[in-house]
Amino acid sequence: MTESYLYNEQSPDDHVAACPDCGAAIALLDQPGAAVGPPPTLREAVLSMARRRRSPAVMGVASVAVPYAEQVALMDDLLAELSAPQWEAPIAKHGTIRGLVEHLAANDATVAGFMGVPGKSGMPVHRRWREQAGSLLERVSGSSEVLLGVEVALAGTRPARAPLRQALVQRTFETWTHADDIRAATHRSQAPPRPEHVHMIAEFGLALLPRAMKGARRHVSATVVLTGPGGGTWTIPLSPAADHVGVLLSADAVGFCRLLASRWPPDSFPYAAEGDPVLARDVISAAATLGCGD
Repeated sequence: MTESYLYNEQSPDDHVAACPDCGAAIALLDQPGAAVGPPPTLREAVLSMARRRRSPAVMGVASVAVPYAEQVALMDDLLAELSAPQWEAPIAKHGTIRGLVEHLAANDATVAGFMGVPGKSGMPVHRRWREQAGSLLERVSGSSEVLLGVEVALAGTRPARAPLRQALVQRTFETWTHADDIRAATHRSQAPPRPEHVHMIAEFGLALLPRAMKGARRHVSATVVLTGPGGGTWTIPLSPAADHVGVLLSADAVGFCRLLASRWPPDSFPYAAEGDPVLARDVISAAATLGCGD
């Protein structure tokens, strides 16, 4: 440092005496004040960012853990923004936003318990939900791909079991749906998942469609073409002996996921159909009963 000032024919002492910035810096070093602690929100911000960036090593595990981790991080950020009055804002089915988060934590516990995550209690609901979801992600991220094939109970009023892989897609779906519920209740814009995650959610819901169809079905399949980000084409056998396609349905992919979540009334849901119009209405009505995001 000394040599950098000699070409101006100044000694270090002369420079410090003439330079307010250097004088202030040296004074601070000579007489440091009391240590300043980190802001109280720093720990939560760091943990939230770590959860957002953490990726499992096994690709098969990552394919279902990463979408869930993203939705957990987005929900965490959203809840952190809520004011005290907003926590008590009215919301359909669950009374208030606080009640909705309680419900989400209870549904997450279905999978968390299977993964050996201990129950959380004695803490505010936001922290309880977040820590349970974070612990679940840690257990899943450290597990083998083989575990994803083990059947577990799905959340919801309709009894159903599916591989853990599908249960994690359901957790992604429900977390996104409830985050959008909160956004709507607090006048924020909706935020759909990444297109590849929308595709995964749609595929999960369509796989449940045959069991939701009421009454005897003819031996037919339904082809569903979803358009827009996350879209794709699926042919769903509506009975074990399906031998031909009875109807072709086309709809927006994100909109169809909201129908699966019972967030779009089937009578007003926009779709196009070719083939049996009665079967088309039956498929749309059945999709709306799945309540995958309840």
